[in-house]
Amino acid sequence: MIFLNGYGFGRTRFRFGKSFMKHLIFAALVASVPAVAFAETRLERLETISEDMTDAMYNAMIRMVEKQGGNPEPLRSAIPSSEWDDTFRNAGACVLDKYISASSGSAVDEMLDKMEAFIPEMAEMDLDALGDETDFLPEGVSEDYSISVNQDCGMADVMLDRMEESGFTAALMQSMSGN
Repeated sequence: MIFLNGYGFGRTRFRFGKSFMKHLIFAALVASVPAVAFAETRLERLETISEDMTDAMYNAMIRMVEKQGGNPEPLRSAIPSSEWDDTFRNAGACVLDKYISASSGSAVDEMLDKMEAFIPEMAEMDLDALGDETDFLPEGVSEDYSISVNQDCGMADVMLDRMEESGFTAALMQSMSGN
């Protein structure tokens, strides 16, 4: 069964645990920044980073399916939109507020800088490698607190809902069912 930190989706031969949830959360927090980053608010910056990192995460999932001998085509046709809407922005604002409260504005800015710099590296990385490379949390924010904040603010739910609605979750299960 695939577990996304408490979410289970069907039976298959692999398991996503806390590491996958961490990737999913960071995917929800990531993307490339325009050259005028200084003019953007933290929320605008997080939105851009999140959209780009989410796209990179979906592509990493597709590479994982290919690597494990699964059929990636159903996934490619079901990739959900990574574009933020008001629900996503509200969740992102909530996350930023809680991170700043637990840490500081400058620590969150540093986190965003690290995330932006990491995006180009994601183009060829496997999900396993992402786990080793994705410690962006600001000082004072633990992984457990981050997971809790992302769930409390609804960031994880928005991502999971989009994956479900687009058919990506079902396609992931289908792609891996014969392995």
